[in-house]
Amino acid sequence: MAPREHIGRRWWQLGSLPLALAALCVLLVCGAFASGLLWPWLVLGAAAVGSVARWGLSGTCLARHAAENGLLCAVAALALTQLTGGLSSPLYPLVYLLGAGFVLALPLTLALPLLGALLGLDAGLFLALRALPEQWPLLLAHASFTALFASLYHALLGARLLAARQAEGVAVRRRIEEAERSARELRLVATADADGERHLLAGVAEVEEILRGALAVAEAALRPHAVAVFLLSPDGESASLRECASESDQLFRGPLPAREGALGAVLSSGLAVRLDAARSLNYYQGRAPVTAFCGVPLEERSGSVIGALVADRAAPFTEDEERVLSALAAEVTRAVEAERLLGAVRREKEEKSRFFRALEELNRTSTVAQAAGSVIEQARRMCPALDLCAVTLVEDGGRHRVQAVEGDASGVLRDLTFADNAGLVSNVVKLGVPLPGRALGAMDRVVIFDNGTVVRGLQALKIFPLRAGESIVGTLVCASRKADALTENSQRELAMLALQAAESLVRTRLYQQAERLATTDGLTGLLNRRSFNVQLEARLREAQRYQRPLSLLLLDIDHFKKVNDTHGHPAGDAVLRGVARVAQKAARETDQVARYGGEEMAVILPETDGKGALAIAERLRKAIEATPHATERGSLRVTVSIGISTSAQSAEELIELADRALYRAKQGGRNRVEAANRASLRVGADLRSLLPGSPG
Repeated sequence: MAPREHIGRRWWQLGSLPLALAALCVLLVCGAFASGLLWPWLVLGAAAVGSVARWGLSGTCLARHAAENGLLCAVAALALTQLTGGLSSPLYPLVYLLGAGFVLALPLTLALPLLGALLGLDAGLFLALRALPEQWPLLLAHASFTALFASLYHALLGARLLAARQAEGVAVRRRIEEAERSARELRLVATADADGERHLLAGVAEVEEILRGALAVAEAALRPHAVAVFLLSPDGESASLRECASESDQLFRGPLPAREGALGAVLSSGLAVRLDAARSLNYYQGRAPVTAFCGVPLEERSGSVIGALVADRAAPFTEDEERVLSALAAEVTRAVEAERLLGAVRREKEEKSRFFRALEELNRTSTVAQAAGSVIEQARRMCPALDLCAVTLVEDGGRHRVQAVEGDASGVLRDLTFADNAGLVSNVVKLGVPLPGRALGAMDRVVIFDNGTVVRGLQALKIFPLRAGESIVGTLVCASRKADALTENSQRELAMLALQAAESLVRTRLYQQAERLATTDGLTGLLNRRSFNVQLEARLREAQRYQRPLSLLLLDIDHFKKVNDTHGHPAGDAVLRGVARVAQKAARETDQVARYGGEEMAVILPETDGKGALAIAERLRKAIEATPHATERGSLRVTVSIGISTSAQSAEELIELADRALYRAKQGGRNRVEAANRASLRVGADLRSLLPGSPG
């Protein structure tokens, strides 16, 4: 009994509130809340108490609960309007506000159905009072105001969220820009584009913490009016206030000239400066409140000055106090150099990680197309700012082909082939060096691929040679619409990628050639006998597993021995190649054509019954008969005899049946098609009793 009681209690918990809501909707439409009776309000109150209790006791809030609560609010609002005057109630704006509350508090997937339910209940009140169709304008006004309030509140909420996201994005960008500026001033990075924003922010924060600590020590030891750190700009022409501890709010943040005043004397000379009565403390806005000055340079081990640590006060500084300031400056400089070294090690580690990941991905490829695609993927990981990335390969005859491309103009460039020309790609292959050697803006006209292919809007471009040993097998084209996208670090990584890419492309090309030699016939380019046997077994297993038909054609060139004897073996080879081309052209995409042996060829026809195989064989026979084959002895025409077999129990049986049908075609006069499994064609029995063999 216990499980049944538990199930019953569970169903009661799930269904009690929906049943109460259904009853309340019926009471609302029937006008019960305007009749003065107490019990409808008791039902409404009980439903509200149940909803509040579930909200307080339940650990989770399901979408179903939110929908039930919203519907309960809709019934309560309309019940109040019904009690206070019905359709002309002064409380009707509560309905409009409730519609706005739905879109503010709930996702649209719940808010829209609840709005529909609210409007439906409102229409139900009109129907209950028999106010339609006379008062349909009032119903339309109610619906319009409800929808208008909901739309306006939704638009307002969306605008506020968008503004908040934009403000947050601006704040994040401002913080990153400030960190990049600080990193350049501290020489933590060589350029503005750090390899990792998170690491950049962490490095700047670490140095700033050390600066604040040094200022705190100086403030306690020297009792200055102000103590501050000024950093030189990367060009050395100006200085800016980085950190300070001062009793005055008149310090000027800069930029300040790097060769003026007492501060300029420290920065330009690289020596400590101590003045008892300084005439010019130009880092104050207006007249300096004190005259005693002591400043020491922030000098790296290499001898370059990156800034200055300065202090001022009313009383003159002593030599010991100058040494204290110099020791603090040396500590700050060591911290900056340590953080710079850590950043360099981190960047080098990330570069190696990216490179080894690229090697791993390239070594997994087994085809030229896969290798070229992987090269582009790795290049865009190394330099995300690339708007165009392409791999070109040099083909036999000196032509160039775009093997893979992503980004701008990829539709035009994909599978593009072009002859050797004066463009950058051709010159990179000839010279074996990256091009162009100067900015695009300094060049009159840029031809990347050929004269007929123009890619507009590029501001940065570098084409790297794909060098394998002593030969150039192609190029890696990298371009961007941003002028500063291809930094020195990015170019170095892309050049290393190009070296490995060339090796991978050569390896996959050799692999494909070896695979092609192992699976295809050298004369005709068709599948060889070994590959034919493998494919026939596989297709037959599929046909048997899925109960689908499979047919096989065996075709033999009629009087081929006479062709060899009369016109020579080179002419016979030309005929074989020509017949193979016709067979491949006549076959469907799913069919597989193979050279079975000598002058015999085979065609595997998946999903093809006897009638379909007969139609394909006849089409193939007529195409071969109508096609002339150019030889050294002139044009030759040949015919073929074709045998068909369909749906045997094994590959050997399928081949044997087709071979017997081919024998029958030869015996019947050649240049014809015969089917071994005649039952599938509804013309007779099969020909198992015929002797094998085939005359020429």
